[in-house]
Amino acid sequence: MRPITNLRKRVPIRGSPKELGPGVNKILAPIIDPGKMGSALFSVGDIYKRMKHFKSRTSISPARFYFAKVDVQSAFDTIPQAAIVSLLNSIPQQRQYRISKYLEVSPSIAAQENGRNFKTKPVKKWPSLAVKDDDHSTFIQRLENEQNTKKRNTVFVDLYQKQYETSELLRLVASHIQQNLIKVGKKYYRQKQGIPQGSILSSTLCNYFYADLEVHVLSFLNSDDCMLLRLIDDFLLITTDKSKAIQFIQVLHQGVPEYGVTVNPRKSLINFDLVIDGRKVSRLEDGEHFPYCGTLINTRTLDITRASNQDQDQDQAIYDSLTVEFSRTPGQTFRRKVLNAFKIQSHIIFFDTKLNSVPTMLNNVYRAFRETATKMWAYTRCLPVPKQPSPGIVIKTIQRLAETAYLLLVSKTRKLRYPDYVCDVKKYEVSWLAYSAFIQVLSRKQSNYAETLGWLKAENIKLSLLKDIRRSRVQASCN
Repeated sequence: MRPITNLRKRVPIRGSPKELGPGVNKILAPIIDPGKMGSALFSVGDIYKRMKHFKSRTSISPARFYFAKVDVQSAFDTIPQAAIVSLLNSIPQQRQYRISKYLEVSPSIAAQENGRNFKTKPVKKWPSLAVKDDDHSTFIQRLENEQNTKKRNTVFVDLYQKQYETSELLRLVASHIQQNLIKVGKKYYRQKQGIPQGSILSSTLCNYFYADLEVHVLSFLNSDDCMLLRLIDDFLLITTDKSKAIQFIQVLHQGVPEYGVTVNPRKSLINFDLVIDGRKVSRLEDGEHFPYCGTLINTRTLDITRASNQDQDQDQAIYDSLTVEFSRTPGQTFRRKVLNAFKIQSHIIFFDTKLNSVPTMLNNVYRAFRETATKMWAYTRCLPVPKQPSPGIVIKTIQRLAETAYLLLVSKTRKLRYPDYVCDVKKYEVSWLAYSAFIQVLSRKQSNYAETLGWLKAENIKLSLLKDIRRSRVQASCN
């Protein structure tokens, strides 16, 4: 039968990894050395530590950085099944492993805001841990090893443990890969090529497999002058050695048949001139920031900012991303929505002044406030007139937003989790940036915000006269 992939209507087979729950991904953690995951990123936020470490290595002898990005075409559908099964069979070091499941209970974000008592349901999670059978550590010790002790106001409850034979786990994963059935109409098809896309294991399998490719095909990048990042199948190389960047592009563009790797040439991007097989590789113009997974990286300084799609209608994009709640307490809901709009943009990678320059950090803060202001305006427009917030509520919400933003940026929790984190900003500067962003957004909208704009402009004048505010640098960031 011909293989059919990328169809969602699948028939569950006996022994599906879902029987093991989310812990099946963590089964491989004690089996394989985490270092063998290669350059894999588990989220965009993982770029932070890698970039900061690389930048500290290269800051001693500043040099030009060469960027090269490639994307593997149809990654999940092209991985050879026999090769990935063979790789997994060569990994285990123990005959048995144990999976323990536990419960995490913590208050919601709204309930933790400045210690106020909101009637919200607690957040519950059911994580799993996988350990070697000869590991006799207690539940508390395992939690500490997982760095859960840095979580605040959280209750952990040990639920149960279950023991598994390694051979059983390997058979289960092999069956999941090689016996994936798809139903089309009344007929059943077995996937013969690639791994099941969208399964609980697909990302993990892809990461292990491409990590093996890095070891055997891209080993020439294992040096201090190179940093290779990979989010599933999206590779990015940053190096000070142009010859290695060229070799990296050439190797992947030629394809690696034993790993099923074929590069999509249209998605490749570099910041230098290069021609392969008579075809010029897409080049980033001088002075532009290099795009990667929703971020923009300065090719000279490695400063990082959030990417925004300027080609689309921004207001329409904001509308499409909103979820409007018609609750009995519209004022509280409105405030929570505005605060959350900023919090989801407040990742540490954009505000650490040991990674980014101060102007970049301030510009990131300003842009986050500007998007928050746009979302606030769009959310208000979606509400019926009787439920739209009054000018007083809007003003108090903006005040609260500026205070919350400052606390997030200089948070002790962040410094505890990331000891090297530094955010060189003052409270008055954060307020000035917040008020300036709201003035810019609301001034271009309808006239319903006359009272709010009057208050914002008056507050900014007061802040500009303070000695603690470094006026020239915050003004320069508003662009």
